[in-house]
Amino acid sequence: MPSEPEPVIDRPESLTSVVYDAIRRLIITQSLAPGSRVSENMLAQRLQVSKTPVREAVLRLVHAGLVIADGKRGARVPELSAERLVAAYEFREGVEAQTARLAAAKAGEQQRATMRGAAAACMTAARGGDMQGFQEHDRAFHLAVADAANNSYLRGCVEDAYDLVWTLRLRDSPASGDVVYTAGEHEMILGAIIDGREDAARGLMSTHIRNVQAFVLGAMAEGGA
Repeated sequence: MPSEPEPVIDRPESLTSVVYDAIRRLIITQSLAPGSRVSENMLAQRLQVSKTPVREAVLRLVHAGLVIADGKRGARVPELSAERLVAAYEFREGVEAQTARLAAAKAGEQQRATMRGAAAACMTAARGGDMQGFQEHDRAFHLAVADAANNSYLRGCVEDAYDLVWTLRLRDSPASGDVVYTAGEHEMILGAIIDGREDAARGLMSTHIRNVQAFVLGAMAEGGA
């Protein structure tokens, strides 16, 4: 008799949050393909949980823009689209530029250390050609800046905006073209934040997001998306 499959996720205090993160990862990695229907039954079986936390997590994903409500048919993963990607990056630029400005004004010493560590790890991954590591540390840097802004509303928006653009890009396209250059932009942003130069931090972050957008749109055009 076959053994029972091991649970895909553990059972911590907030199951809905864990299910949300698990589904988010499936979407970002395109294990749930663009355009596919988000089935509560399928996800509950795959994650070995009841449908209730799945339903709650899907509602959060709809709010974040990571899935689209589709009337009586439920929900689906957004399809790849340059138009959607531009809109997502415009949202991300507005949110993260303000976040960087606030981080320059309000960051504490521990938050600065966290940003330094994330920026350094991102550069190491970029120079080593570790694209998965680059993406992980890139996300960690942007969320560390958001944490340093000490504004929970903006922090949530930054996380949603970051994940949204990763959902809408081509899975096999480079994260940002020249990743070493991109990691270098992180260091410039960090320098402005550490020095308390609010306007510079905001401007550098805005430029950074626009540059990443240009790289990704170029990759989409080359891939025929």
